[in-house]
Amino acid sequence: MTIAACYVSPEGIVLGADSTASLNAAGGFHFFNHNQKLFELGEDATLAIVTWGLGGLGGASYRTLFAQFSDDLQLTPPANVQEVADRWAAKLWTEYSSSLASDLMRFQLLDAKKDFDPNAAPARDARTDVEQEEYSELSRNLIAGFCVGGYVKADRKPRAFEIIVRPTQSKASQPTEIGLHEHRFWGAPSMTHRLIFGCDSAFLDRLTNSGKWKGTQEELQAVIGPGVLNHPILPIRDAIDFVHTCIYSTIKAMKFSAMAQICGGPIELAVITTDRKFRWVRHKDWDAAVWENG
Repeated sequence: MTIAACYVSPEGIVLGADSTASLNAAGGFHFFNHNQKLFELGEDATLAIVTWGLGGLGGASYRTLFAQFSDDLQLTPPANVQEVADRWAAKLWTEYSSSLASDLMRFQLLDAKKDFDPNAAPARDARTDVEQEEYSELSRNLIAGFCVGGYVKADRKPRAFEIIVRPTQSKASQPTEIGLHEHRFWGAPSMTHRLIFGCDSAFLDRLTNSGKWKGTQEELQAVIGPGVLNHPILPIRDAIDFVHTCIYSTIKAMKFSAMAQICGGPIELAVITTDRKFRWVRHKDWDAAVWENG
């Protein structure tokens, strides 16, 4: 799991992520705390990408795919960041649908069946309890998310786009732009949402489905609204601080809870300002894991 973030400022883009990668092994979840999820797209670049969800696509690492993609951008320079996002969405779908073909076929087979009902007699068109668990795992584990951000020299306009691919899709994703002055958090955003908005989406779902809330969604948002921690337009260095604070808070919240520590390790941060290219704010050295282990 991951906590990944993006902040879009008039001065540039801030991207960040933790470093924990999880592996569901026979003995339970195993965690590696020195994974890289934030990448410069090429060298001496004005674009970057951060990822969450699936840690790779079959035998292809994201590091390799991003390098191939940056080579393509060098050969055919994009006119704007929207084009970069569209081209990555197309490449992503090609890699995703081919490298995970067997898993996707299995998901589609299970998806065509009805949900398992413990109170009903077994039926050929319904999932068994084992199949239901497998279906739930595939639904969660076959999601890959990316945020592409930066600028191209043609206009130097900072822009960022979210691209998410799911097993329910039959074609490439449509990138969604993150607006100016907006921030997004992905992977495990609940802690950040609780901090900023006072609650997360899971809590709101439980409340509205409990039968205790009789008002509308708009009325519920009106109740929550006064407690939201809104902030003014941030200078780029304060935007960096904001992203770091939210990632750090998520990591610590996971640590001091009974939940699995699905976020952790060194925090990586990068900034792309409209007058400069990609710059690391915080980045792991290659011997980070060696130093941690003495």
